Amino acid sequence: MSPPALRDVPDGIRTRTDGASRTLLERELDGAQALLLDVDDTIVDTQGAMVEAGTVAAAAVWPERHGEHRAVAQRYYDDPAQWFRRYAAGDVGFDAMRAGRLGEVARALGLDLPDGAHERYEEAYAPAFRMAQRLFPDVPALLAAADQAGLPVALLTNSAHAPTRVKLEALGLHDRFDVVVTTDTLGFGKPDVRVYLEACRQVGADPGAVVCLGDSLEWDVLGARTAGLRAVWLDRAGAGTAQPVASVRGLDEVTAVLTTRFGRALGDR
Repeated sequence: MSPPALRDVPDGIRTRTDGASRTLLERELDGAQALLLDVDDTIVDTQGAMVEAGTVAAAAVWPERHGEHRAVAQRYYDDPAQWFRRYAAGDVGFDAMRAGRLGEVARALGLDLPDGAHERYEEAYAPAFRMAQRLFPDVPALLAAADQAGLPVALLTNSAHAPTRVKLEALGLHDRFDVVVTTDTLGFGKPDVRVYLEACRQVGADPGAVVCLGDSLEWDVLGARTAGLRAVWLDRAGAGTAQPVASVRGLDEVTAVLTTRFGRALGDR
């Protein structure tokens, strides 16, 4: 999980004309041997799914607070107390992290937390979350371009194994990736350098030839660079940064570089 991503992604292909950004992107991808993709809010619309499922779950816990269910879900996703960061650091377990988030939401919004609230929330949340999974529309073309270029694609996520599997199964991608590294793999996640190196080890590529691509500047770019990887920031919302990093507004920009630098365009096959 990372800072909130853009919720509504247009179906059309976007093309940037920023020459400097294109040059940085080409430099990161030149000679790459593997891609390491983040999952949440990078290939999967986790913000949308969490808010949708959280709204359903909040109604199960506080049925009488009709107008506040979405606010509960949004604050749970936003996680101002940074429970998810503590989980990624290995300081708390997954279940404790989620219970902590729900407790923080209740306190902040002045809601009573009834006995069994966490369990009730999770019971209602799970099926709604599975149903709410949505792949960003620029993902399939990227995966196809990587395949054509002969680049293995691995996943590196700060989520746990179980919810990651739920996302991939719901989207028909459970057997698409041979390497999926989660916080469960080593007991902690990004930005600890060891998780990036473990992902590189599993994919069988030197870190200096692996490109990490994700929506968190801190976790997917700066952390990856510290570990010796290349990196591209997926800045769907156009927030921008003063950091001298390769950035794209959509994965189609990466796809375009892969198809021009690694072989024929997909339509020429």
